[in-house]
Amino acid sequence: MDIVTNNLFSGADIVLALFYILFFILWLAVPIFVYLINKRVKEMRDNSREYRLEIKELNANLKYLKRKFNETNE
Repeated sequence: MDIVTNNLFSGADIVLALFYILFFILWLAVPIFVYLINKRVKEMRDNSREYRLEIKELNANLKYLKRKFNETNE
């Protein structure tokens, strides 16, 4: 009976060890993924800010060109 009990507990120890290894991997991976996602979101925010400024500049240029075009046609 002692052999069966030792085999049962050794199997449970293996499962527990695998759980600890998985927990350790997640403990390392989650902060890395959070950092990478945060970095990407900041890049996207900065890009959208730059694009918004460029679009405003293009709209201002178009308004100026329309005004000049209308002045020459009149």
